[in-house]
Amino acid sequence: VGELENVYALSPMQKGMLFHSLMEPDSGAYFQQASFDQKGSFDVAIFRQSLDLLTQRHEALRTNFYRFETGHGQEPLQIVFRHKDSDLSYKDVRGMQKAEQQAYIQALKQEDQARGFDLGTDALMRVQVWQTDEETYHWVWSFHHIIMDGWCLSLVTGEVFGTYFALLEQKQPELAPITPYGQYIEWLEHQD
Repeated sequence: VGELENVYALSPMQKGMLFHSLMEPDSGAYFQQASFDQKGSFDVAIFRQSLDLLTQRHEALRTNFYRFETGHGQEPLQIVFRHKDSDLSYKDVRGMQKAEQQAYIQALKQEDQARGFDLGTDALMRVQVWQTDEETYHWVWSFHHIIMDGWCLSLVTGEVFGTYFALLEQKQPELAPITPYGQYIEWLEHQD
């Protein structure tokens, strides 16, 4: 974790999620997990680079959540770090039989869900890739709902894979401009 880039309040929805996550840390209510299979070639190093670019581009993926003592009690704040590593793990399970692979992957998915997220320290999105055959991979994306929802996941995967394919072709990725989440929070604070 690097130096701070920004500090701002939470949206009302985020405050509710933080409250419930702190009250029932083992509930898993805001833990999201999506998985899919991929066929074709895959370059782990290029994908890691793509995921790092995605994390650097979107401040929500470099954010952690804290409660600070103020004169009015504890105030929740989100802290955006200038740099935060993405969380990618890759495992080659081609040496296992298919049934063994499936049981192993299912057990690791359940472990990942049981682990949950520490909102104050963890990267709040994790990507796990298991190579199950010569050109077959099983993907698991886990994230906390406080930083994004299922609808955002398709945008995130679209951007990271668009970047991945551009980098594979040694091209500069073409990325649409983004509005930092902090600007939304600033706008929200001025609403009645």
